[in-house]
Amino acid sequence: MATSNCVNATNHTSTDSQKECCAVIAMREAVEMLAAREKIPYEEALLRFTSSCAYEALFDFDTEIWKEGSDYLLNLYDYCNSKKTA
Repeated sequence: MATSNCVNATNHTSTDSQKECCAVIAMREAVEMLAAREKIPYEEALLRFTSSCAYEALFDFDTEIWKEGSDYLLNLYDYCNSKKTA
């Protein structure tokens, strides 16, 4: 039975390529959810997300946020944005 790179990427021998793959998948799903929730085009949601601290944290592989799912990532995005406006 074959496993995906994301499943394998949770072990201690993950390559940066595997981490990036997982991060991109989670980001795409979170951006799709953001676009649907805000009723905005995907491209606009992508621009919003990539301008956030959640995006920076996702691709800082030391944070290991790349291991989390899209729900967690969208919650992190919301948290980061609430801190900007608070």
